[in-house]
Amino acid sequence: MPRAVPDKLPEEFAPTGPRLSRFPILPAPPIRPRLFPDEARFALRLALLAGGTEFAAWAWAPRDAVHARLWWAGALVLALRVARPFWAHAGTRVSRTALAAALLAAALLAQAGALLAPEAVPWTLAAALLCGLAALGDLAGTCMTDAITVDRRPAALGALEMGQGLGVALGLTFGVAWPTLVPAAAGLALLAGTAGLRDLRDRGTPRSAWPRAAYLSALAAPIGRTLANTAFFTGACAGAALWLGAAGGRWSLLAPFPGMAAAARLDRWTRNAGVLPRALAALALVAAVSALALPGAGGFLALAALGGCASALPASVARGSAEMERASTSSLVWMDLGLGVALGLALTALLGVFFVRI
Repeated sequence: MPRAVPDKLPEEFAPTGPRLSRFPILPAPPIRPRLFPDEARFALRLALLAGGTEFAAWAWAPRDAVHARLWWAGALVLALRVARPFWAHAGTRVSRTALAAALLAAALLAQAGALLAPEAVPWTLAAALLCGLAALGDLAGTCMTDAITVDRRPAALGALEMGQGLGVALGLTFGVAWPTLVPAAAGLALLAGTAGLRDLRDRGTPRSAWPRAAYLSALAAPIGRTLANTAFFTGACAGAALWLGAAGGRWSLLAPFPGMAAAARLDRWTRNAGVLPRALAALALVAAVSALALPGAGGFLALAALGGCASALPASVARGSAEMERASTSSLVWMDLGLGVALGLALTALLGVFFVRI
């Protein structure tokens, strides 16, 4: 039999007595989580691991697609970033350190081959695809969540996001501005990432990974769905603009980092977490349209939009997603950004071939 609902709430929830203080009762200001020194070094090394692998992939993709005109290679490099959850789950069955070391070793060997034989297409393709396959962001993230308690975990995940964002921005810069230096730069980035291999070892606790339901729950949430769709659309428009006419030369350095810095400054003035990503999506659309008439300007705007995404998307995830879904939402957003650029490169290249034949 259902209980009768009382007319009034209990005193502790709706007090009716006299006020105990003349000052307004307000919650305390939020406390910024801080890592202990050893945890900060641990997070920094894993951020180097994730950032180094992102740098290598995002440097090879525009290098192959824009300069070598191999659209399918550049698109496939970024499409392989969807292997992030797979490596995280594989890390629960085998040693995380051994798994990451094998992927990095294969990618480093291919970079050496591309350096020694720069004209050999098989070596350059192997170097690009193996860099795309080494998507270790989720592996590092699951290791962080296993090792750091929940009250300080946001600070560690923030360091990981900064490493990945810087890797994307730097990789785009090298891939477009200095294509001949990509094998050497990618090799150095992967070598820097090996600093985090030791931290992937077991620490006496079970190795865990985010289940498929966590990704689906993050995608079903309004903020997760908004950011994932926006990242995909931005990437598709930016990829189309890059194929039509990427900003070549060293002046491409002026594109990603100002976009990244501007997004970081403007985020605090936006009313919610979806405003700035939508603005960057509009900028990417303008870049794709302008690239039809002014290829250099369109490529420059596309790089600026992608650089802004490297800063705005992680900030929006941290600002709008639920704390327990932050890591899985971030993984979805990074994957959608890469898939969007891959689709933009592929569709633009295929449409160009189609119209040329007509």
